[in-house]
Amino acid sequence: MNKLTDNIDKARAASRERLETAREKATQTSVVAREKMSESKARAAALLGDGRDKATESVAATRDAAKKAISKSEETISNSPLTIVAGGAALGILIGMMLPKSKTEGKYVSNAGRKINETARTAYQAAKDASREQIDQLGFSNDNMRSQFKDLFGKAIDAAKTAMAAAQDAVKEDNQGKK
Repeated sequence: MNKLTDNIDKARAASRERLETAREKATQTSVVAREKMSESKARAAALLGDGRDKATESVAATRDAAKKAISKSEETISNSPLTIVAGGAALGILIGMMLPKSKTEGKYVSNAGRKINETARTAYQAAKDASREQIDQLGFSNDNMRSQFKDLFGKAIDAAKTAMAAAQDAVKEDNQGKK
């Protein structure tokens, strides 16, 4: 029985030793885990701060760009309101052209559309004829216009040649004066 008691005591001692070793390892592991968790928490906080800063900068940049766009739009509208009106009218016409015609619209407006087109063609032809008559009365013919243009173009080329020669002479004189 002594042997049995000795074996039991040895087993208890070995178990206690293993238990102490396991506790020490668990404590060390716990410390390492806490340190790593603390580091991860610090990195996450830093990344969150950086993200927050970048988001704030992006919002500010977007806000500035929007303010600039608004002021430029206001400037454009105040400087050329007719351009804006014309653009709006053109946009409205385009949208109107893309929309399908209804039966009611075809019934009531189709004749008006034809009349408007005919009137526009007549007005265009009248303006074209009147301008041709006016040009003829002033003595401008195709041949006359061509000769005047050739004469004007020739004079412009001669003026350019003269200016080029004068510039070359001035450079030569300047270079000789420096020697």
